[in-house]
Amino acid sequence: MLADLAHSPDARALSRPAGAPAVSAPLPATADARRTRVVERLVIHGDPIDFRELCRRAVPPQTRYLILDLDRTLHLGRNMGELLGWELCARDAYGAERLAEVEHRRRPGRFFLDWRRPVALLRYLLIGARNWAYPGLFYLFLGKLARRFGVTHRWSFRLLGPEPIAAAQRVPQTALMRHMAGTAAAQLRALARRVWDRHADDQVIEREDLAWLRERCPGIRIVIASASPEPTLAVAAEALGVDDVVCSRVEEHEGQATSPYWVPPSRRGRAAAPRVSPPSRTHINSNRAKIEALQARYPDLADPALVSVGMTDTGYGEDHCWAEHFTRVVDVNSSTPFPPIVPAASPLEEIHSAGVLTRRERRAGAGRGADPRRPPRPAHDRVFSRAELLDRLRGAADVAEALAARADEIAARLARPRRSLHEQLEVTMDELESLVRAFNDACGRERRAAAAKLRHALARERAWRRALVRVERPIAALGCATARLLAAARASLADAR
Repeated sequence: MLADLAHSPDARALSRPAGAPAVSAPLPATADARRTRVVERLVIHGDPIDFRELCRRAVPPQTRYLILDLDRTLHLGRNMGELLGWELCARDAYGAERLAEVEHRRRPGRFFLDWRRPVALLRYLLIGARNWAYPGLFYLFLGKLARRFGVTHRWSFRLLGPEPIAAAQRVPQTALMRHMAGTAAAQLRALARRVWDRHADDQVIEREDLAWLRERCPGIRIVIASASPEPTLAVAAEALGVDDVVCSRVEEHEGQATSPYWVPPSRRGRAAAPRVSPPSRTHINSNRAKIEALQARYPDLADPALVSVGMTDTGYGEDHCWAEHFTRVVDVNSSTPFPPIVPAASPLEEIHSAGVLTRRERRAGAGRGADPRRPPRPAHDRVFSRAELLDRLRGAADVAEALAARADEIAARLARPRRSLHEQLEVTMDELESLVRAFNDACGRERRAAAAKLRHALARERAWRRALVRVERPIAALGCATARLLAAARASLADAR
């Protein structure tokens, strides 16, 4: 069931695992059309620096767009959307009044164990297990741990498709949105604000920093693009004073969040089942969907003549596609930095990798020791020009080109069956749109009948997505190999002396 939920509608990528037949040279193609290239410049910054110093080094004055991720980008090691989910568990277990009473003594982190209320504490543990144990374990094994070992990495691509991280993240994202359903939007924002304030010491970007950046870069537009839900992004926008946010959304009804359409109504068919957000009003803003949403709102963002900077933590490689669309990308406090080999059509010129100091670290001052949650960094800055990168990565660049050529060949061969499956999915999605609205408008027995039809249509949608994953397995296999190759290439530069 969770594997079905994991298949994201916009899953696309290139991959091939270790263990598959080796590709030794590019396939014959048009001689002048390289598919990949090495970036012009890569900078691996050494000791952690503050955000303003990072901007001096990586954000030129003529920058028109700065796109910020939210989770683990604005705060070191903190996922604001996940923390909101655990705050909802605490509210359901302890009650809103009790949470307000004890807020002054709560510490940062996911969990709140109120030992003075043992019955409520037990309820909290049960609610947390019911809502997060299954999604959390799914994401742990198929998202976080799978990429550490060759066999499990290949298996995740085979099971979840060409973009397994985005697919695995869909499961906890679904758990959060389902838990939010039925809660007033104003209450969700209040809980999100409490979470934000509680983790202020982990914040790496301040409102004053962005005001300073606007003076340095006249005309810059600052946008947060995140997979977290709207309440979390609304709080971040208010706290930092950004120009806009792009986030995951569901339909609101009478001031309350609804459930995403792919969560089927209970078979018990209760008339009081929560409303469902139709496909046209439901958006998971992860991976490539972030770029699509940004470019739909800001078409000039796709203009390579404009300087655009994407800044994210990309802890598990989920935002590596940003390197295909911005002129500069910056990974902050990241364990999986951007690789220096990109598609030839990418406008990317520079990659920066940096540790950014938190509010607590800035207050403590230099020489007090780095936060233990930080990924390891080199002792000194390392700057690589394109010539140096070509020299160091010549073998990896040749293999990346070969993999890209092979991926184009396979994509062309699979174009017809993929197109057929997408057409079937479009028909099913249109049907789901009508069925969701019928379910929301129905009452009593009619609502139970509408719920049954909706469940059947969702089963067909999942079947089509499973079929698409099976068809795209050769593409996913090439993507796995490419991901491992690029990770190794980037690691070799980090180890360079």
